[in-house]
Amino acid sequence: MGQQGKDLEIELELQQLRQAIAAPLAEQLAQTEADDRPEGSPNPVASPSSRKPKAFIAAIALLGFVVGGSAIAALKVQQWALTTSTTIGTEIETAQKTLNIDFLKQHRQTLQTATAILEKIPNLPGFNYQQAQANLPQLRSLQTTVQLNLTATERLKLAETLAMEAAVLVQNPPHPLEVWAKAREKWQEAIGHLQSISPDSIVSSTAQQKLSSYQTNLTIINQRMATAQKAVGFNNRGAAEISKRDYRRAIQYFNQAIALNASQPEAYIGQGIAYSELGNNLQAIQHYDKAIQLNPNFAEAYYNRGLSHYELGNEEKALEDYNLAIQNQPNYAQAYLERGGAHYALKDPSAAMADFQQAAQLFSQQGDTQNHKLAQKIIDYLQATTESNSDESDQADYQECWDAWGNPCNEIHYYVPPRTSKNSGGVNVPNPEENSNSIRTPSRTRGGSFRSRRRR
Repeated sequence: MGQQGKDLEIELELQQLRQAIAAPLAEQLAQTEADDRPEGSPNPVASPSSRKPKAFIAAIALLGFVVGGSAIAALKVQQWALTTSTTIGTEIETAQKTLNIDFLKQHRQTLQTATAILEKIPNLPGFNYQQAQANLPQLRSLQTTVQLNLTATERLKLAETLAMEAAVLVQNPPHPLEVWAKAREKWQEAIGHLQSISPDSIVSSTAQQKLSSYQTNLTIINQRMATAQKAVGFNNRGAAEISKRDYRRAIQYFNQAIALNASQPEAYIGQGIAYSELGNNLQAIQHYDKAIQLNPNFAEAYYNRGLSHYELGNEEKALEDYNLAIQNQPNYAQAYLERGGAHYALKDPSAAMADFQQAAQLFSQQGDTQNHKLAQKIIDYLQATTESNSDESDQADYQECWDAWGNPCNEIHYYVPPRTSKNSGGVNVPNPEENSNSIRTPSRTRGGSFRSRRRR
């Protein structure tokens, strides 16, 4: 009789016993199987080639023996465990050659079940106690080998996945510093998995070959990172020179940063600000365009480009850029302030008032006292002119509003605190001479709407 017929015979003999104990046992076995099975994989019990039905029958028969069930069934289950202990070694060897994690897990479960059955075979007449004890060392040794190879294979597969992710990250260089840093982290993690693989495992040779290759790749990534870090250092020096209003020197630093890493959007923003402060807004816009091309979600790039458009007399384009800045950074107080100025210049005082009020609220929440005072001063002025309904005020030039406060237009600046860009992932670096992983986004000390220029 074939193995299938034997399994069916055992099932029939244990039908009554199973009704009494199957529910709690099935729950326990199902939990064990769920722990072993990878997420999303099909249930191996449903597979005709799976060994799980045998393990399930064997476990029930063994319990049947313990609680006084059929001795014949227990003997048949005993025979299954003994036969399995002598034949499973060949099956495991085949599974290990394929490096199939699911097969290795199935064989681990079969070994655990067979071992548990043999350990409970009593030293009584009619039971193969001596044979069971003789086979147990081999089963336990196979369990250790299967577990070692299963762990090693899983670590190898994980290392290969991380290596692929790292390689995809750095395709089509150059890249910003944070991209190189993420790639390095993945290579380091992949190398760690390979180094933890036992030299006694079946994948040891493969792991060592990949380890050498991965370490070479990590060396290349470290070199790219070092170059990107130098670029960050030049960028931060440029930002410091903008704070000192030495715009020509700032441009030199930004040029050096771009020469080392042309994918650094902060350096293009810095160039744009420097050229704008030197009166060349057309060239500034070109640099902002490049920054946006590199990072379409960079709020500071849209904001500064809006300032340049405004200074060139194009309030509509300025308004579009302020909208995009706010869209990408909803709490961007300076963008609300400047958008209010653009709305006012476009004869939309209601929208202007709403933006000025939002700017004042955000400045207050962010602890920016000077800019909050400025926004509130604008609000008070607009409210006063609305109440007076003065024709002269209605036709007043936007820049003349600031003159009404007794301040000459070309002397009015507003304070912009050092900013941390959510897009750059960095913080301001107090010492610009240090090469740091944290990149500084340059910022102005005054805004476009409050700068002196001839209105059309």
